[in-house]
Amino acid sequence: MVAIIRVIGAVFWSILMITSSLAVLAFTWNPKHSVTMARTMWSPFILWVCGVKLKVKGLENVNPEHSYVLVSNHQSYLDIPVLFRAITVNLYFVAKKELKKIPFLGWYMMATGMIFIDRTNRNKAILSLKKAARLIQNGKSVIMFPEGTRSKDGYLADFKKGPFMLARQADVNVLPVGISEPEGHFRVNKLRRITIEVNVGQPIPANSVDVNELIQSAHDEVAVLSNRTKSLK
Repeated sequence: MVAIIRVIGAVFWSILMITSSLAVLAFTWNPKHSVTMARTMWSPFILWVCGVKLKVKGLENVNPEHSYVLVSNHQSYLDIPVLFRAITVNLYFVAKKELKKIPFLGWYMMATGMIFIDRTNRNKAILSLKKAARLIQNGKSVIMFPEGTRSKDGYLADFKKGPFMLARQADVNVLPVGISEPEGHFRVNKLRRITIEVNVGQPIPANSVDVNELIQSAHDEVAVLSNRTKSLK
């Protein structure tokens, strides 16, 4: 019963907020307002209905005047509302192209300028990263999950190169972020509230070291920030 209430509440609120965001976009022609609505209105309710309390550390490392490529571990469907709510600047996600086909969500992401990437086609993936670089150069911050998928065993997998090549191309810092659930994993069918911690690390200059060193440095930092110190090899 708890799971049903949570799912219905989350779906209803998401549809309402996406519809409202698209209406605002139609009047203002500025996607910034629609993304702000996701950060300040959609994500707080989603976390509340799911019984999640946020604990955020390291926000002093986020300069709202700067653009970043944020890299985070990926552990659950809640990561997106968690990151929207925790980070104090508007975030633009780079997501797999399959999400474009989902009603309402895909429409919202396309309308607000989120980036879709085709992981099966290298040339299309490169074009998507170039589009993301232009977004960053226009003052936006982009977030990616460099593991490429959600963790299946709780440990941090190897990072893919895409986010780091993007940061080097756009000449911005990489901002490592770690998400952890110190009190146990979220369960949609459990009434118990949980605390999710978000730890923001210090920016890493993307062009100061070799790309492989950059990837390893970011991986090590995210592992510590998320308490995922064992890497899959």
